Parts: sequence; structure tokens; C-alpha cells
Amino acid sequence: MARAFTEYGRLKKVLVCRPEFLNIETPINVIAEKHQHTLDVEQACKEHDEFVAAFRAHDVDVLLAETHPRFPYEVNTRDLGVATQKGIVFGRFYSPMRWGEHRLAERTLSNHRIPVFHKMTLGNFEGGDFMYIDDSAAAVGTGIRTDSLGLQALSLALSDLDLELISVDFDEEYLHLDMICNVIGEKVAIVCLEALPDAFVQVLRDKKFELISVSREDVFLHACNLLNIGDDTVLSHRQAQKVNEQLKSLGFHVVELHLNEILKSGGGPRCMSFPVERL
Repeated sequence: MARAFTEYGRLKKVLVCRPEFLNIETPINVIAEKHQHTLDVEQACKEHDEFVAAFRAHDVDVLLAETHPRFPYEVNTRDLGVATQKGIVFGRFYSPMRWGEHRLAERTLSNHRIPVFHKMTLGNFEGGDFMYIDDSAAAVGTGIRTDSLGLQALSLALSDLDLELISVDFDEEYLHLDMICNVIGEKVAIVCLEALPDAFVQVLRDKKFELISVSREDVFLHACNLLNIGDDTVLSHRQAQKVNEQLKSLGFHVVELHLNEILKSGGGPRCMSFPVERL
């Protein structure tokens, strides 16, 4: 059974995909557009190898998804869906360029005897728009990549769980919710206040969250898009230096990775990881 019911429990198993066929010549987000002709795939693979090594150094079991030249953005495995108390839910990609990635990921999961509980066929839902807040609530971003029909389908699939899904609407330029909001620890969140609805920010304040604020400019440097692997350890990168320092001041252990090249695809450490099992 896949388990990943918080954003900060100890990560035991994660699905990632080496960027062997990463290609942003046909950009599908505003970040890739800025780097359209500058990507060094060999360097991106070296950075991803460092990413994988960081997981293994912290006793995380890394599952490597199959790669295929047809899927240039497959490195961002988070968007496949979400692991829930009922099992893995596969969403449905907004961009046709990504249709078919689920098939390769499912083959890898199946090889490790990890079943997929549900596959969405209506609307669009991508895992970068799903954020566990605590054990009773999760936020679901509705922008360009997750629509209202996708949210309804997800709600139906999880209707028998005691989990409130809070819809968070935001401008499409921010790509996914996890670019502007990230629950990085218990009662700690990294947020871009100017990009989030006031009502949702108030939800976090009412739940007594410590908020680490980032600017709109920092959003596009992936300052929000970090990953807690448990025991207050965060996989980050050097472009998020200001956030890293604030996390350290709160007692987090921050692992700063060299990810300059791979970030050009539009995803950071959170986007590049699909948590399968957390404790």
C-alpha cells in the first residue's frame, strides 16, 4: 500500500526519473521558455544523479522510472498524481506532450508490487497542485493544469476519506500550487503571499502555521519548490538561499544540491519526486 499522508513524514520510497531525454525546445511552461536553447542534458543528468544520491544517503529507496524520448518532461514525476491513504491516484495531464508518462511509471511501480488505486479519466489533475496541510486537510490548486472537473473527480475518488480538500485558485503563470505554497514541515509553510488567495492564507494562519514568505521573483527560481524527506531534513538548491537560511534558523537540516541546469525544465526538488511511502 502506498503511503504519503503528509509532506514531512520520513520518506521511505520515492519515484524519480533521470532526465536522459529532457528537451525544452518545445516549452510547456514559462520557466522552460526562458531557457529554450540553453539546456545541457549531460549536466542535468549529473545533477539528477546527485539528487538520487542524496535520497540514498538518507536511506530512501529510490525507484527509477523508465525513460523514453517521447516524454521530454518525464523528470517531473510529481505531476503523475498523489499517494493517498487508499493508494496511488494517477491524475490526467493538461499537456498532450505528457500523455503516456503514466504508463511507464505504472510499469515501474508494478515491478515493485505497488498498485495504482485509481486513474482519472475526467478533467485535468496534476500532482504539483496537491498539498497535504495536515492529517485532516489538503489543498488542491486550480489553475491551468488542474481544472474544476479534475478537482471534482479527485474529490469523488477520495470521498470516503476523512480529508477535506480545499480548492486554491491562482494565476496560471505560477504553473502549479507547489511553486507558490509548500508545507515544508509540521506547521511550517513556504508561501508567496501575493500569489495566494487571502482566504487560503488565513486557513494556514488559523492552523498556526509559521509562514516563510518569498517574492514573486523567487517563485520562478523555485524557492518554494523544495522537499522534506523527514526528520526535518530538506532537499533544496542554491537558488533558494534566503529560504534555506530561514529554514536553518527554524532547526531544519538543509541539503543544498547543485541543480542549476535541471531547474530549467520548470521543476525543483518537489516536482522531481513522487513520494510513494512515508512513515
